[in-house]
Amino acid sequence: MKKIVLIIAIIMYASVQIRASHLASDFNLRLFDQALFTVNIDHQVFNTPTNRFQLKAIAPGHHFLRVTRLEHGYYGPHTVPVLVFSGYIDLPSGAQINAMIDRQNRFRINKIIPFVVAPVCATPYMPEPVQYGMSDYEFDQLRNTIDRLSFDSSRMQVAKQAIAHNMVTTRQVYALMNMMTFESNKLELAKYAYAQTVDKQNYFVVNDAFTFESSILNLNDFIYRS
Repeated sequence: MKKIVLIIAIIMYASVQIRASHLASDFNLRLFDQALFTVNIDHQVFNTPTNRFQLKAIAPGHHFLRVTRLEHGYYGPHTVPVLVFSGYIDLPSGAQINAMIDRQNRFRINKIIPFVVAPVCATPYMPEPVQYGMSDYEFDQLRNTIDRLSFDSSRMQVAKQAIAHNMVTTRQVYALMNMMTFESNKLELAKYAYAQTVDKQNYFVVNDAFTFESSILNLNDFIYRS
């Protein structure tokens, strides 16, 4: 009799776990300007600085969230923690949730993508090819070519031609943007190069090439919709 009761309890526990796993969601969070931050959710601390926080299999419903932005200090390389959000949030079930802290330090859910349960099919493992940016020699040749051109329109044409046929790094995109005179052309080039960039997780670096904050926001919105 005890064995039967134990088996029933195990089955009930397993069914609860299966139902819970179907209800769980994936939570993605960023700041409006792709800055680094840390997270405390339900008093669980994530101290590793990131510009895109991801938490898998979080239970739906009410959660307490604290977000601390890491500002660059005025004196020296150290960062200064600044609390930008502290409060309760509600997360839907069974979905990928893309959220952000906006310029007014408000929590905002931008997109909810419901999970679709698909049949499990065994597929052979095919490792993805490792991609690299242009070699230093190739990139120096490109910069020399662009540097000899007088007008932004010509420089843009050559830069796009090279990017269309080569993968690039974030640092290489940043260098090419700085070869453009006008802010609008820097923004156009940053958007064009994003799809060909091998280290998209570092793309916040190109923000330093802009003069105006509006260009940073424009690029970040473009990236988030990509």
